[in-house]
Amino acid sequence: MSTGPITFTFPDVTDDVANVYAEDLKEALEDTLTGSDRIERQRSRSDSQDFGATLVLVLGTTAVTAIAEGIRTWLARNSGAAIDVTVGGSKKVTLHGRNLDSQAVQALASAIASARKE
Repeated sequence: MSTGPITFTFPDVTDDVANVYAEDLKEALEDTLTGSDRIERQRSRSDSQDFGATLVLVLGTTAVTAIAEGIRTWLARNSGAAIDVTVGGSKKVTLHGRNLDSQAVQALASAIASARKE
């Protein structure tokens, strides 16, 4: 299984909006994490003064379904927002999400789980 991080970015928005999205999603996902997991904000540019518009999630044992459900809930609260999910490892996979329904949540969870196995 890949130990690479899962990275969340917010396309088509300015850095200030992405910062707000990153903090809000971080708070939403923290409820699903276990003790061996961590989520951190990263700056997309080293010369910026923001707190970080990119989230990096390093999973230990948390179920990817819980993460996908957290993303769905966040997207529902942020109407019109989009998120890019990149799963690290030797072969990076990038998924694009907007307005996920329950079926799409399962597809997102499966895609994350599959990418982490590679």
